[in-house]
Parts: sequence; C-alpha cells; structure tokens
Amino acid sequence: MKRKSVVIALAVAVAFVAASCGSAPAPAPAPAPAPAAHVDPIGDFIRDVRRNAPEDALLGIGTSTHSNRAMARTVAETRARAEITRQLDVSVRNMITDYMAGSEAEPEAMLSFQENITQTLATSQLRGAIIRDEMNIGGEQITIVMLSSSNVANEIMTASQAASQLAPHMGSAQWALDRMNSALVEQNAAPPVIRNHD
Repeated sequence: MKRKSVVIALAVAVAFVAASCGSAPAPAPAPAPAPAAHVDPIGDFIRDVRRNAPEDALLGIGTSTHSNRAMARTVAETRARAEITRQLDVSVRNMITDYMAGSEAEPEAMLSFQENITQTLATSQLRGAIIRDEMNIGGEQITIVMLSSSNVANEIMTASQAASQLAPHMGSAQWALDRMNSALVEQNAAPPVIRNHD
C-alpha cells in the first residue's frame, strides 16, 4: 500500500507538472519598434539658413541633381538667383498695384512701367547677392543665395530709372523706403520656393 501511495503521489506530481507546463500563458508579443522619426535633412538645412538670415533680406533657394559636382553648384546658384529675381518682380508688382490704387496715374503707362521694370530685373546681375550657404545631400546640391535689403533697393531703383520715362509721375513716392520695406516684409512672410527647374 505504501507502494501504491508513492505511485499515486508520483502520478499526481507528473500530472501537476504536465498541467502547469501546458497551461502556461503564451509570452506577450514584443512591442513593435516605434517608427523612426521622419528625417528631412534638406528641409532642416533650409529652415536653419532662413532662421539665421537677416529679416529684411531675400533668399533664393536653388537645387540641382547634375552628376558633375561643379555643374550642379552652378545650376543650383543660377536657379537660386532666378528665384530672387522672381521675388523682386512680385515685390515690384505689389508696390505698383498699391501705388495705382491711390493714384490717378494712367493705367496704361503704369503697366508699361511695370513691364519695363520686370524686363530689367530679368536681366539683372543681382549685384551684392552672395551665396549664404550650400550643401550637397544625397547627390542633390542645394544653394541658398541672399540679397540684402539695401541691394534689393538698388536693384529696384536701377530698374525703375530705365522705366521712368514711361511714368515720370512715379517719382520717389513710388519707391519710398517704407513702401519697399513693407513689400520685403510681405515677400519674406511667404513660404519658401525651392527652384529645382529652369
């Protein structure tokens, strides 16, 4: 009987061990790794340059993916300068529109004046424009060109001198410094345009 109780105790112990192994809860699945934060080195580079640039300067951003590094730099700079020219044109158009609203000037003369300035700006050398920063990220050349507010004023005044015969009444009232400053502030508040084509 002693033997019988040992065998029963042993059987119960084996059953207990078997039951405890079989009913163990499955291990919880490992948590999925958190997705990597989206890294945008180009956007970060542009934001840093814009943040550290003078408030009243115009910035042109140009890019190129040309395989020749020197050619990529040249193309990106050319595109950045073209972007500054576009911004100058927008600022001039806004200034002329504001001036026309409060002026009794001939609309046709004003439009001719505006077109003449636009053409002059398109061929402008952008004297005083400098490369503010540049970087090559993953084969894409990014160049940021800066034109200070004093050089912006010089470019606009040079362009307007050529057109002044079309609208002599424009005079200094049109190009008053406060008008130019407000046009620059408005232009700089606009989101940046990255020129990646000609």
